[in-house]
Amino acid sequence: MQWIADYCMLALQTDDEIAASRCIEEHLARRFPSECDARTHYKRAMCGLHVAGGASGQSLEACMADPDFMGRTVRHGGVGG
Repeated sequence: MQWIADYCMLALQTDDEIAASRCIEEHLARRFPSECDARTHYKRAMCGLHVAGGASGQSLEACMADPDFMGRTVRHGGVGG
C-alpha cells in the first residue's frame, strides 16, 4: 500500500494522498505473486519516473540498486508521516 501511495503521488506530482486516492484505489486492485514482487514493480515504476525527469542523472539500474530510493510514505512507515 505504501509503495502504491508513493508511486501515485509521484506520478501525479502531488504530496496529497487524498488527491492521489483514485490512483491508489486503482492500483490496489492489481495482484502480484508476492509482496516483494509488488514492491519491486512500484519501485521500478517510481525509478522510471525519476529517471525520466532527468534531474538525478541516474540510470534506472542505479536507481533500482539504491536502497535509499523510496518515497516519503515508505520512508515514514505510512501516510501522513
